[in-house]
Amino acid sequence: MDSKCCDHGGATTTISAVHTDVIESHILTKFDGASLACAASTSHLLHNLCNKQSLWEDVCNATWDSIKDPLVRKTISDFSGGYRGFYSDAFPVIRSKHGRDKKYHYEGNISELISAVDIHYGDEQIFSKVIVTDTDNKSFLHFSFWVDLFDNKQTVKIPLKFEGDEKKCMLELEQNLKLSWIVIDPTKKRAVNVSSLRPVSVQPSWNGYDIQVIFATILSGEYDVEGSDLVECRVAATLGCKEGKYVKFREVILYSEDMQMRRLSGKKSLKILEQAMESGERKKENGGEMKEIYEKYLDLKRNKMEGKKRKERVLNLVYKLSWVAYFFAFVFLCSSLNVFPN
Repeated sequence: MDSKCCDHGGATTTISAVHTDVIESHILTKFDGASLACAASTSHLLHNLCNKQSLWEDVCNATWDSIKDPLVRKTISDFSGGYRGFYSDAFPVIRSKHGRDKKYHYEGNISELISAVDIHYGDEQIFSKVIVTDTDNKSFLHFSFWVDLFDNKQTVKIPLKFEGDEKKCMLELEQNLKLSWIVIDPTKKRAVNVSSLRPVSVQPSWNGYDIQVIFATILSGEYDVEGSDLVECRVAATLGCKEGKYVKFREVILYSEDMQMRRLSGKKSLKILEQAMESGERKKENGGEMKEIYEKYLDLKRNKMEGKKRKERVLNLVYKLSWVAYFFAFVFLCSSLNVFPN
């Protein structure tokens, strides 16, 4: 945004000539978060006006309906920078860093994680929910990290009818479905959006009836996750399809796994999530870039698994040959010592 403008006579004036009430009420309220941040860097006046909490609260509430929940509102109010700090943490997609990160030392003082989840189809908000996960017990720390969005047999309908054409339905879902899953640490007052926002994979489910939609981010996995360079933070959604009926969400689950396809424990997942919150690289999602990153990750994982299998086959062959060599050496030794009778 240029902080200068021209009047009808061609004379140049500055933005400061415009009354601040007009700027606040009629201009800045129409900006999204990225535009507000950009405008704040153009002049001292706009820096002060664009940093007002009321503007950033409106932007956040317009972006995520789930954060209107009283618990989330209270948590965000304690963030450094308030709603602007929260937006900076949660709006961009998270990326894995290149190279090896230093080992992150998880202090183990988090008693809970807050998940703020929003699902859109096109421009329509179809579901939002806040989930509190108790992370301060042994069952969470030592068993697989697993957060289920729905209770019992709850389903959520989306405005899409299944007309019997599975490929067309999957294309519609890929183009229109959006999911945001913000994980908030109320202790350290940080947040991270672990969803790719748009699907990175839409495939028929294993049962032949449903469709599985994956939202995922790839994070660095150097934090005591043995044998794994990267970790996938995955939101797996199962959608039920019946001809002539609206498509329904049947299940939405957040979990994490390493490149060996091992589900990570709560303790290991907390280390990775905390590291992502503290120093993860955040960038605005650019079209289908996240899907491309995910596909490259899958290729890398396949290559790693194939390499592991080749290594196991070689070791197994060496093991067998060693036993054969031991056997013949034993026979030769026994023959030399006349152990076997004639």
